[in-house]
Amino acid sequence: AGFAFVYWLNNAGTLRERTHYRILFESPVSGLLSGSAVLFNGIRVGEVTDLRLVADDPRLVHATIAVNRDTPIRADTKAGIDFQGLTGVAVVTLNGGDPQSPLLAVSSESPPLLLADPMAGQNMTQAARTVLQRLDTILSENSGAMKNTIGNLSTFSDALARNSQRVDG
Repeated sequence: AGFAFVYWLNNAGTLRERTHYRILFESPVSGLLSGSAVLFNGIRVGEVTDLRLVADDPRLVHATIAVNRDTPIRADTKAGIDFQGLTGVAVVTLNGGDPQSPLLAVSSESPPLLLADPMAGQNMTQAARTVLQRLDTILSENSGAMKNTIGNLSTFSDALARNSQRVDG
């Protein structure tokens, strides 16, 4: 029980110093919950501590994350959402940044703000729908040209079939 308590306490962040950051998402954050993992370049460095809608614009979501103090979050670090495992558990992802970029300044008054990629909350189903819509648009805009191309292929294949004896020779 003592080991379990220390493990829980360590993962809850009270034994490790944590820094808080805010992330502004401009898209839905389906599946993201308080307590979800925060990964920096694939390594777990913290967790989501709070999720809220922005009162002035309910399309926006503020997430507050707590990460290990030694995590090198820079001014150009990119935030996003990824889905892990077979169940598709949502996690916040933080990706690198240029080593020459300054570390994001931390203040005691308000956590620094990171802007998420606008496509951050888009899940695989939404991405597939978007691709299929684009494909449908391309096909509908080029249906005449595609019909002509298929007709030309049919004509060529018919001519090839009529002359198969000569081709064999």
